[in-house]
Amino acid sequence: MKYSEIVHLEKKELWQKLSTLKKELFDSRMKLKMQRLSNPLSIRLLRRNIARIQTVLNKKDGGKK
Repeated sequence: MKYSEIVHLEKKELWQKLSTLKKELFDSRMKLKMQRLSNPLSIRLLRRNIARIQTVLNKKDGGKK
């Protein structure tokens, strides 16, 4: 998923995508440990997409915590 696509999503959609990507990452890591993951590169891509979404969420919040 590209950054330009993520920026146009609403916060609710971003939170939903973030939770689904985190679940996918967990499942991929489990498959990797059981040696059933066909493409180990997918873990890196999932982590990058999670980071992109978190970056957009932080920018939309104005960097406040």
